[in-house]
Amino acid sequence: MTVASSSKSRSFWSSLRWILTSTDHIHIIVTEKRILSIVNDEPRFINTVTFDSKPDSPMLVMVHGYAASQGFFFRNFDALASRFGTIAVDQLGWGGSSRPNFTCRNTEETEAWFIDSFKEWRKAKSLSNFILFGHSFGGYVAAKYARSSWIYIRIRCKD
Repeated sequence: MTVASSSKSRSFWSSLRWILTSTDHIHIIVTEKRILSIVNDEPRFINTVTFDSKPDSPMLVMVHGYAASQGFFFRNFDALASRFGTIAVDQLGWGGSSRPNFTCRNTEETEAWFIDSFKEWRKAKSLSNFILFGHSFGGYVAAKYARSSWIYIRIRCKD
């Protein structure tokens, strides 16, 4: 039993190739692409986590901030799921989502990159009625998405 376990373990580790690392920017990018190709083989994929609630509960979609992930909301999931169907997304390029080449040259192209990927995701999930919540940069993306889609926006501020 121990021998079989160890041979399986050895075959897994022997399939990986070790690469010397450096501070060379190009080398780091190439290495990241090789590592992520093992995890995400789809060109554009938005990772989501869904928490079900009562059938008549409103749906809440949560968008994280810059260079973060849905994991930043983990302490809120239980409380939110008690009142809402809850979906937390990893924006394209962060968290568990894919990292397609970022070729944007200006603000408008960058906004479109994030908003279009969110629109594709929403259509794929067949979501039409939901509350969109964004934190920090996620709030910016949520507001730009809402504005581009002519969605009713209700802002609630706590002073």
